[in-house]
Amino acid sequence: MPSSTSTNVRADTPPLYSEAKGPEGRLNISTSSEDTHGYIYVDWDGPQDPANPRNWSSSRKWFISSFGFIFLTLVGVANAGYAISQPSLEKGEWLTLCTALGISSLLGTLGVAMFIVPFGIAPLVLAPCSELFGRLPVYIASAVIFWLMFLPQALAKNVETVLITRVISGVGASTSVSLVGGMLADMWDAHERGFPMAMFSSIAFAGTGLGPVTLGYVELKLGYVFINWILFAVSGVCTLGLIIASRETRASVLLIRKAKLLRMETGNDAFRAKAEEERASVAKMLKTSLLRPLRMLFTEPVLFLFAVSSLYAVYLMLEAIPLVFIQLYHFNAGEYGLVYLGQIIGPIIGMVANVWCDRAYKRNVAIKGPEARLYIAMWSGIALPIGCWVYTWTSFSSIHWIVPSLATCIIYAAVSALACFNYATDSYTAYASSALGGISAVRLIIGAVFSLLAQPMYDSLGIQFAGTILAALSTVFAITPFLLYRYGFAIRSRSKFAKELAILEAVNSR
Repeated sequence: MPSSTSTNVRADTPPLYSEAKGPEGRLNISTSSEDTHGYIYVDWDGPQDPANPRNWSSSRKWFISSFGFIFLTLVGVANAGYAISQPSLEKGEWLTLCTALGISSLLGTLGVAMFIVPFGIAPLVLAPCSELFGRLPVYIASAVIFWLMFLPQALAKNVETVLITRVISGVGASTSVSLVGGMLADMWDAHERGFPMAMFSSIAFAGTGLGPVTLGYVELKLGYVFINWILFAVSGVCTLGLIIASRETRASVLLIRKAKLLRMETGNDAFRAKAEEERASVAKMLKTSLLRPLRMLFTEPVLFLFAVSSLYAVYLMLEAIPLVFIQLYHFNAGEYGLVYLGQIIGPIIGMVANVWCDRAYKRNVAIKGPEARLYIAMWSGIALPIGCWVYTWTSFSSIHWIVPSLATCIIYAAVSALACFNYATDSYTAYASSALGGISAVRLIIGAVFSLLAQPMYDSLGIQFAGTILAALSTVFAITPFLLYRYGFAIRSRSKFAKELAILEAVNSR
């Protein structure tokens, strides 16, 4: 077996290496006898190197994470803000145009779909690019695009402008899931990642509920245009904070930068990061990276099961909220928006439950591995169909509106836990962004399509019959986390990506 040696090279230029010094002010640089080019491979300066994002202080990690959470919240608010504005859109200057195009009744849901589809597809490109070239440039560029697109929406005089800018906005917003999840995986070790990822999962759902709650009465009194001005101002402030606070977290990119600085300062072209040696031509790298989310999605049963599980039924179930509370209970936009408090309370309940499950994870991770993350998903698999059945069969005008409202809390609590971002992140650490991107793409595209199908479905079948079908489907798919808990290790042991990760982690731990 080829041997390897480790050489400590003193840093001759302190300003350059100030963030990368070990306790003795030396760089830990390893060389391998397998290397026929005589390269000197740059690594972290020991396990406590402060330049490694995993070794940053908890306060710094939380500071950076918090801006990712704010970005994720704003994305949810913005999408829901459009959906709840459908009444003012259909009363506005675009009515004649929409009628001529034959889309008047679909204007609101079409605008939602025009946001969700690129939101789901863009991570298939942006997530692997962030793994290849770094999180930070992709993250900041997408946040700026998301912010700027509120301006043309506020000034738009026709429906085409709104729909086109919604598409671009969806691309910018897409990194709020895949890249933020990847950044969390970059910074937090597995044993401390539970609560940050639980917050991430909860905010992903709660943010969408916050939109109708906060903007319902704004729409009622001031209309759609004013909502866009509010979002433009708030997003501008948050984007500025994100630019100031964010740092690059991708380890391979940081080591490549370190090697480049060493080459520049020393004039020695032998310094290399291992990730550089693994890179081929730009075209080949892009082809490999861009196809990775799709390959993972359709070759990794773990990801595929979660992507196509019962959540598509839940999307249709929750599309009935305006039908139930506007048609049955005659709520106005402000009152209807408050129903979405369930989408805030539910994920908070799920996050609190995750604290208990995180303790169980720490007790059992040595035996079960990533499958120890599935305890909360198994409980949620039971709670979800219960919430769906209660919601369906209490949605009558003769039953107080609070009962179906409480059922939505159960549904959202279960959905936020079933997202299993923690499980996917632990299973595919280095490729976490691609894994989350693949899952999100399928779910969001399904959600976009179903948002267009929901109204005809409920009109033809009725709330109870359609809801019964969906509740039955969620009952069948409740077995998914139990199957993964039992067979997840066996499935992953045959995974090509799992083998690649094992090799990568072995190299990084040397």
